[in-house]
Amino acid sequence: MKNLIEDNYKSIVDRGLITPTTTKSDFIDKLFEEVGEFEFCYTENKGEINSEELADIILVCFNIAKHYDIDIEKELKNKIEINNKRANN
Repeated sequence: MKNLIEDNYKSIVDRGLITPTTTKSDFIDKLFEEVGEFEFCYTENKGEINSEELADIILVCFNIAKHYDIDIEKELKNKIEINNKRANN
């Protein structure tokens, strides 16, 4: 997963879409943009999930994590553990 995150982040940086001045608000705006595209495709395709748009949402989340030095793989595992505990209560 780390290579996937690194490769994607680098490709977006190389395109100039993430820079040292990219703000948290810029990332949130991009996330909303991608969610909007996902929702539009869902509506236009009468309830079909567009896998490419779903991947875009996930990749933006990975970029946020990478940019802010969040170990997202660790956080995902932690969240799964929390969810498992909730399911067993």
